[in-house]
Order: sequence, then structure tokens, then C-alpha cells
Amino acid sequence: MRPLRIAMIGQQGIPASHGGVERVVEEVSARLVAAGHEVTVFNTIRDADRSLTEHRGIRIRYLPSTAGKHTGNLTLSALSALVVAAGPYDVAHFHAIGPSMFTPICRLRPGMAVVTTLHGRDDQRAKWGGMARRILTVAAHISARAPHRVLVVSRALQDDMLASFGCEALYVPNGVVEPAPDPTLSTGILDRFGLEPRRFLLSVGRLVPEKAVDDAIRAFSGLNSDMRFVVVGGSSNTDDYVEQLRALAAQDPRVVLTGPVYGDDLEVLYRSAAGFVVPSRLEGMPLTFLEAAAHGLPVIASDIPPNLEIVGDLGSGPGHRFAPVGDIIALEHELSAFLAEPEVERHGAKELREQVLRGYSWDTAAAELERIYVELLDRRSRA
Repeated sequence: MRPLRIAMIGQQGIPASHGGVERVVEEVSARLVAAGHEVTVFNTIRDADRSLTEHRGIRIRYLPSTAGKHTGNLTLSALSALVVAAGPYDVAHFHAIGPSMFTPICRLRPGMAVVTTLHGRDDQRAKWGGMARRILTVAAHISARAPHRVLVVSRALQDDMLASFGCEALYVPNGVVEPAPDPTLSTGILDRFGLEPRRFLLSVGRLVPEKAVDDAIRAFSGLNSDMRFVVVGGSSNTDDYVEQLRALAAQDPRVVLTGPVYGDDLEVLYRSAAGFVVPSRLEGMPLTFLEAAAHGLPVIASDIPPNLEIVGDLGSGPGHRFAPVGDIIALEHELSAFLAEPEVERHGAKELREQVLRGYSWDTAAAELERIYVELLDRRSRA
């Protein structure tokens, strides 16, 4: 098999520091490079260190974009699609619904394989206003029909695309990296926020309404415990919602909002937490859930299909508890049950860890992408 020239479009830049899409792109791209392919990603020149032209073997190309809440990533994706359609690429791989509205540009290039990965129903996210939501609704229809192949990261999203658009998407799940046994890491992040190992619960993710961190804070505040609740994440054009969270946190001194945390500091928080909370109302496939499970953390989550999918036949029980989505009283009950017997919960979390490490692999995801690319290109060449 000859090396392929692959372009990744739609992420907000690598090294990954923005969210789950960027992490997925970085992890699979690095493995595709290791398999002998040439992968290019597109970063915006706004607020960027343009001296970084390669990361983990992935080529980085810089393009302009606007600074608007609704238009920044869309303009970057549109320009990326134009560059790729005119360039020496074999595969144009778009990520997320918004960027995928530009897949028809790359469809104009004869012989190119055009692929979209949908990481969630972005058109259903609460942060978007009326005009943005209408644009994303159009983009959702385009992303379901224009690419040569549509991929999704969860079975739930696969069912959703079939029911909503009649689109038979392929399931290519995300992966997770097994944590190293005993790394040497600075614990400064714990000292900075006055945290003690195994004495806090953790939640990680963008602070947006559909992540429902406010539900978790309200549920936690009803507990009679000296545990703390650490919320990691920053605004994603959702400053009003972040202010609401700050107001809630100010009412309970046990709640800590750290802002965005990355790299070794985030690793220390995962390794030091007593448990992990995922109260989301909407997800595609929550990477933070997978990462927490891979670290052996008991998880208390909402019962939305993508969360239940990760647990599978293990169901709800010690180490992997679920509460009905949006039900704060039920979430408080599950948190209380977790706190009653933490060692039993950690034992139950071992089963979840083994299942996640077996079922979610970046190596497997990258190999499946390679297979899909080759199959599409062979089909295109025969046609």
C-alpha cells in the first residue's frame, strides 16, 4: 500500500488543547503517520505560534480565520477545504457537523476520498442562538449526504443519524491511552487548590450547558461530606453559563473551579481523585469518561445512551453508577451511595477499567481509518 496524503479539517488546532475533537485528531493522526502516511492539519494563524510546523510527525499548516464566536472555525474549515481541493491530497477528512458543510468543495476534486467524522449532534447544543442553529441544521443535512463516507464515534450517534437523516454511518469509536504505572509528576496543582489525594470528586470538560455541571454542583451541595468537588474546564463561547457556575460554586466552599487544566497537571488530578462525575445531557462519546475509567476511577454519570454504551453489560452499580439525566435528587443519591463505601466503588471501577481498555483503542481506530481510506480510494480509482 502506498503512503497516503491525508488532510484533517475541522479541528481548532493541535497540539490538542481545545476539546475532544482536537484530541481525537491528534491521536489518530500520530498513528497514521507512524503507519507511513503523511498527515496535515490546519491551525489558525490567530494567536498561534507559527514556528511549530510539526507535532508528533503531523504536519501543521496555518491559515487565517475570523475571530467571531460563530464564524472562526467555519472560516478556517472553508479555507482548509479550498486548499485541500486544490492540493496534492488523497483524503480530505472533516470533523464535526459545522466544518462538514464544506465537504462538497472537496467532492469536486476527482479521485479524492472525502470522509466526515461526527463527534456529536452539534446542531442540538444549547450554546447556539437561532441563526447559528439554523446554519448547523443545514450543515447536519450536508454532512449526512455529501461525504463519500460518514463515521460516528458511538452506537447511539449511529442510530441517531439513521433515524434523523437515513444516513448509514460507520461506527469508529474513540480510544484511550492506558496510564503509565508510576510516572514522576509534580503535585503542585494539588497544593495550588488545597486538594488532598482521594479527598475530592472530579469533573472535566468544556463549561457548556449540555455538560450540565450545574446539575452536579447542586447535587454535590446537598451532601453532608468533607469531600471537595473539582470542576476542570473553561468557557467555549459560554461566558454567561460560566458565570452561573461561579455563582453556584460561591455558595459552597467545597466546590473548586480550576479553569482549563492540561498535560501533567490534569494527569495528577485524574490520579488523585476519588471519583469522576459526568452529568451531561448531550454527548457524542465523552473522552473524559473513558480517561477517568482508564485511570480506575469510579464514575457517576447521567444515563444518556453514549454514557451507558461505555459501561455496556456492566450496567449501573458500584464503580459505575448512573442517574436519570437532569434528575438532581437521583444524582445526589448516587453520589451519597458512592461516598458511603469508596473502597467497594474502587473495586467495581476495576471492571470498568478493564472493559474500557479492551474496547477503546487509538491503534484500532487509526487502523480502521486507514482501511476506510484505502477502500474508498480503490473504489474511486475503479470508477
